Amino acid sequence: MELVPLLLTGSLSGLVSVLGHSVFWSGIELLARPQRETYADLPVLEVILHMLTGIGLGLLFWLSWGLAAIVDVAWWLRGLSFGGLCVLGLVLPLTVSTLLVQPQAWRPVAARTARWITTCLIVGLACGWSWARRM
Repeated sequence: MELVPLLLTGSLSGLVSVLGHSVFWSGIELLARPQRETYADLPVLEVILHMLTGIGLGLLFWLSWGLAAIVDVAWWLRGLSFGGLCVLGLVLPLTVSTLLVQPQAWRPVAARTARWITTCLIVGLACGWSWARRM
């Protein structure tokens, strides 16, 4: 498997996950006007960070050789396994440490955590599909 298509897949997956969350929260805000917090607005730097994380996760998927140790499974199970490992290694420690420092700010942290979990899972699924299609 070539590296560049996998990096492009990771990058686009990161952007798709952020776009999906923005559309979801915009729909929620249309149905019920929020009193004080909005989760649909994302700074451009956060969108770029999700895209760069997708590139990094695509590189990590390539370096792990597509989780070749997991044999005889469908591409989506391989992708979910990779995404789940990324969530356990990247997202959960960050979330727990943030909540330990600022326990009163759980709503914004939950929204941010949901975006990162979605990014990890979508990148994992996209890389698993791309890997299976090319092999």
